[in-house]
Amino acid sequence: ALAGLAFAQVESVNIVGYSTITLKQGFNMLACNFDGVGEAAGMTLDELVPGTTPGLTGSGSAGNADNILVFDADSQGYTIYYLYYATKGTTTYNNQWVLNASTPAGVTLQSGDAFWLNLKNTTDLPATFVGQVPAEASKTLTLKQGFNMIGGQFTADWDPNGLGTAFWAANGTGSGSAGNADNILVFDAATQGYTIYYLYYATKGTTTYNNQWVLNASTLAPAGFVKVGTGVWYSKKAAGDLEVPISRPYSL
Repeated sequence: ALAGLAFAQVESVNIVGYSTITLKQGFNMLACNFDGVGEAAGMTLDELVPGTTPGLTGSGSAGNADNILVFDADSQGYTIYYLYYATKGTTTYNNQWVLNASTPAGVTLQSGDAFWLNLKNTTDLPATFVGQVPAEASKTLTLKQGFNMIGGQFTADWDPNGLGTAFWAANGTGSGSAGNADNILVFDAATQGYTIYYLYYATKGTTTYNNQWVLNASTLAPAGFVKVGTGVWYSKKAAGDLEVPISRPYSL
């Protein structure tokens, strides 16, 4: 089983959630929506996506293996890890995610962190994700200027419009055009393309959706469009960090 990406139900007093997601050939933008099990500070790539999962492709070289790409909003760049497997030579890290043949991935993701999984398999791969459901009453998402690869911080769909127009009026960059506003880009693994939502604000013409996330001036973004288990891009126009408060949307 894969661990830590999406939530279907709480199973026990240990607050464990699980779900099944379908991975497609090519890029899949995934999110960690769970806390580390017990007292663990986040989840490793091997906990999130165990290398022994049937259908994954390991190799001694990154170009021939499944890759995980973790984005850093500070540097606006990626670190690329790959699923290692060798039949001779260095085999210590077989079926594990590595930076290279002698260096394990060593990265820990928190709830709300997102990443790419680039899948070699040409067949759809159903994968079950399991993890500890976040129990805090609220969490804070930090957004940097530029691109941020994020997911919901709780094991449920997240609706940015749920923060209200007053929050976005004070903290976001809205515009009548997507190019001049903050954007949220939702990736579709089936088409390998994006749907772009933007923070709308106009001083004349259509003002119905001012300070709300829209597909266009007359179409509000669908509720909960940041889906559990999937990551999105948040493109932030303004300088400085933005602290976004997110309340737990479910009862425990």
